Amino acid sequence: MPALRPRSGWTPAGIHLRLCCEVEENLDSGLRRNDGRKSLLVIAVVLLVMTWFSSAPAQSLDQIVAAAKNEKELSFIAGPTTFGGKKGLAEIEGAFAKRFGFEAKIRFSAGPEMNAMAARVISEFKAGGKATSDIYLGSLGQFANLVRENALEEINWSGTFPWIAKAMEETVSRRGVLVYSSPRGIIYNSNLIAADKAPKSYEDLVDPKLSQTWAGKIAVPPYPNWLVELALIWGEERLKDFTRKLVALNGGWLRYGEEERVLSGEFPIMANIGDALATQWKWQAKGAPLTAVLGSTPGDTSYFHLGVPKNSGHPNLAKLFAAFMISKEGQAIIEKHEFRSSHLVESSRMAKHLRDHKIKLQEPKELFNFYLKGGGAKLNEELVKMLKQ
Repeated sequence: MPALRPRSGWTPAGIHLRLCCEVEENLDSGLRRNDGRKSLLVIAVVLLVMTWFSSAPAQSLDQIVAAAKNEKELSFIAGPTTFGGKKGLAEIEGAFAKRFGFEAKIRFSAGPEMNAMAARVISEFKAGGKATSDIYLGSLGQFANLVRENALEEINWSGTFPWIAKAMEETVSRRGVLVYSSPRGIIYNSNLIAADKAPKSYEDLVDPKLSQTWAGKIAVPPYPNWLVELALIWGEERLKDFTRKLVALNGGWLRYGEEERVLSGEFPIMANIGDALATQWKWQAKGAPLTAVLGSTPGDTSYFHLGVPKNSGHPNLAKLFAAFMISKEGQAIIEKHEFRSSHLVESSRMAKHLRDHKIKLQEPKELFNFYLKGGGAKLNEELVKMLKQ
């Protein structure tokens, strides 16, 4: 095989491609000449070189910081209250500058919900232009779509940022990092339902011995996704039986974010809310009588990640921002404004709560693979019909 000398302008990806061609050409010629030993030697050498390129270090933290200083500002589009909205993000700017030694402007805009935002990221990437948001925040269902479309940059988060553990990146194949975990569960008004009569699990909601307290008065969320994901823990038949019984007790539909109607007494209890513990902590801090109960074992959970679109206009600043939000400082700001945090950050309130109460959460990798394979569509359709009955 002729010596491979990198040419001007060649990237590691280009060299990798040429190496693959060399393997194919030499294997073919070796087999034609019945020179199997030479072919095997060529393959061994090329594979060693390919391994060297694939394991060659990417940007170091210092290199990312240096490059981010030149990018100066970050565009971030998400829900209006994300990370505390404009007030919280102003705090993040100050803490970010203190941590990394330079100031960067976060240009935050309230945008569409996560599914619509994921669709925008994909369409902008396919169109070949710059992303309108340098960073994306979403749950595992949306990340599965983004990974399928190859719209997010793969980053060696744990190998670059010392405070990021491998578990924080591995669920979404290094296309993002886990920024907060949101266990789902039941919420109820503790002034209206005594602790000894309150449910301890989803199954208690439909237990005839307990459900007399809330029959015809329980609020049910109109979304089927929490039930679809619960089926991964329970199995479909058990889940469908539960859904039928729950619908028979339903007193009205209640969307996530409308928990004040439980506090007002309009509904004494809600069958499920998307972030039960954060909701409880938020209202109990105000002295409100709201209690949360995780409904399953392990706890059914939404996992939210930050990722960097491949067409980000400020990719280094985006990487640094995402990594900062997983740091102790970043998590403390999220907790202050949203009562949310990652169960994988040891110092976080969520991690401490799960440790103290010996709670295990649903395995995020299982959930991600479920969505990556496009699972749940048929069950989702069935549940939509059941909820409308």
